[in-house]
Amino acid sequence: MKTTFKLLLVLVAVSLSLSSFSQKKAKPFRGTVTYDITYDSEEELDEMTKAQLPTNIITYISGNKVRTDQVSAFYSMASISDFDKGGVIILMDAMGMKIAMKQEKEDIDKALSEADMKDPEIKFIDETKMIAGYKCKKAEVTNGEDVVEIYYTDEFNVPEKINELNGFKGIKGILMEYSMTQQGLTMTMTAKELKAGKVKGGLFVIPDDYELKTSEELGGMFGL
Repeated sequence: MKTTFKLLLVLVAVSLSLSSFSQKKAKPFRGTVTYDITYDSEEELDEMTKAQLPTNIITYISGNKVRTDQVSAFYSMASISDFDKGGVIILMDAMGMKIAMKQEKEDIDKALSEADMKDPEIKFIDETKMIAGYKCKKAEVTNGEDVVEIYYTDEFNVPEKINELNGFKGIKGILMEYSMTQQGLTMTMTAKELKAGKVKGGLFVIPDDYELKTSEELGGMFGL
């Protein structure tokens, strides 16, 4: 159970890193982005670990509200951000439990300050690639010793601040393809569909059947 919970927390980072955003157009974007996920060295993973890993992720965007869902055979997880109010809500449905955890803006700001994260170096490259029907621009993002090639589209007006949480600050547009490494596992997210349309407001609140816990309470539940 401890290993499973740690994996769930690692994947929160994925949920928080699926879009990078700009403010070029007057009308805020509303719609969904669906990503396929692939893993490097997948053949080296045991069957239990493979079953816990999500194979796709859906991000819902409605103005300054963003929700990202990921589902595997063992659990479902969502992260919800409201960039007008700040803060993040994490929803987990796993091992027969439905749990919600709120991280207030002040706590996130404090954690970022203590982490002393430096802005990444970004090299914009004169190269494009068609992904999910959109001509995407290429960039090379360097964070310390990590170098990631990404493709993004800046055709939509969506919130900027998500990228400040995941190391892609300075990229303006929806990420369409990129990779990230967590605990030695490299994941590549590739958008397979970007669809504009109305998003239900109920997706951005804690459901009634979820029990609200603090991060400390969650740690105690799983012996962390």
